Amino acid sequence: MEIGALSPNNSYASNRFAAESAALDESLRNMQRKAKGGHIVGSAAQSKADKELKEACQGFEAMFLDIMYRQMRKTVPENTLFGKSHGQEIFEDMRDSELMKQVAQSGGLGLGDLIYRQLAPSVLAKAELEEQTK
Repeated sequence: MEIGALSPNNSYASNRFAAESAALDESLRNMQRKAKGGHIVGSAAQSKADKELKEACQGFEAMFLDIMYRQMRKTVPENTLFGKSHGQEIFEDMRDSELMKQVAQSGGLGLGDLIYRQLAPSVLAKAELEEQTK
């Protein structure tokens, strides 16, 4: 097999990834613009326990979004003409994971905020009680 025979596929794949990355970056910027403001988990923490709870809620939302996004991607038919290399699959997984972390940090679906509102009273009260007993 000649090296020149592989270059059209490689340039196609690199151009496709560049276009997908640009589209994802633009959609991320749009999400961040929309999410500015009413995002509880992204606001400043008042104590160490509050900070840890917010990070946990945000991490849970990122993990949930990542799993959901991977399952959604599985429903899209693969391009059988060129196929995917193992490296391309790894790159897509890493890119998708990072994208979902960014979505969760910018407000996401609001799942992190809902979890925070549910857990904050008990977690923060317990942390305050522990601080008073020290």
